[in-house]
Amino acid sequence: MDFERLDGKAPSREEIKRRVEHVKAILVHHPKFAEILDELEEMLTLSEDSVSPEGLFLFGPTGAGKSSVTIEFTARYPRNTVVEAEREYTHIPVLHVRVPPRATPRMLASKVLEIMGDPFHHKGTESELTSRIHHYVRELKIRMIILDEFQHLIDAETDYVLATASNWVKTFTEEIKIAVVLCGMPESVKVFISNPQLDRRFCNKVELAPFAYGTPEEILTFRIFLKKIDELLPFLDSAQLADPRLADKIYYISNGVPFYVMKLLEKATYFAAKEGADKITESHLAIALTKIKQVGRPYVINPFKDNQFDMSAALKSEKDAEGRYKEKLMIKRRRTREKRETPSN
Repeated sequence: MDFERLDGKAPSREEIKRRVEHVKAILVHHPKFAEILDELEEMLTLSEDSVSPEGLFLFGPTGAGKSSVTIEFTARYPRNTVVEAEREYTHIPVLHVRVPPRATPRMLASKVLEIMGDPFHHKGTESELTSRIHHYVRELKIRMIILDEFQHLIDAETDYVLATASNWVKTFTEEIKIAVVLCGMPESVKVFISNPQLDRRFCNKVELAPFAYGTPEEILTFRIFLKKIDELLPFLDSAQLADPRLADKIYYISNGVPFYVMKLLEKATYFAAKEGADKITESHLAIALTKIKQVGRPYVINPFKDNQFDMSAALKSEKDAEGRYKEKLMIKRRRTREKRETPSN
């Protein structure tokens, strides 16, 4: 996609949107993406007509790219219309399904049928819906099913594993006789702890972690990631994202999670294009960060406003601030408890 030089002239709203949408569509692979894609390809091959098809559990924190890698793999095997002598059908090589929140077996079966294209996915008992899934797997020649958002089998409010749903998944994956991938957050490991039989079915567990930033090799890997993104940004001049000083700041903000890197650059692109700039600068990144709030990091500072930024010192300061807050909270709770326990005159 071609982008013209702005030379300080603010473009139209349509052009700003075009550039922001371009950033949203940028996909730079996490180094482990290739490994996972290869593993999924291998699963597909080994599971074909196998007496014991392969199972894989892919897990990692939000924003690490789990859904991205499974969606990309699914895209490698698009649906296609097959015309045979006796029938015409939609062949679905790989079926990607998002597990509904607080999924009951019937809800989950209904969702699978919906993605398959069954117009009556909402009709029938759990047993009838499950039976139809088996039928469609054969009829549509589905070779792999990916169940994404697997942590939805855990009740977010009570933290209890939804036992009936996990048992349905266990039985379903044993009987369906094709490759099955479960994909979710790290806490979804609780489902396996509560269901040892399911754990054995998915003994192959692969973690997709954020970028690390400790060793020289890890730092270089993250900087290469930033350089590839920089080359794809919708501006004619480089933002120099891989500069060691700027890379430190971006890593500090993102903790190595690709989602936060891209969200930061998406917002920065908007502000840079709006003022007619031909590259993203630290001032744009500083403004962009004000639009991105991480609830889990209330004491994070804005490194793009600090010319003397030191990541180690910033991380220590943030940790100390969190420690002081937790200490105050504990003292407040203790005083409240003591006040309740003290008899009144």
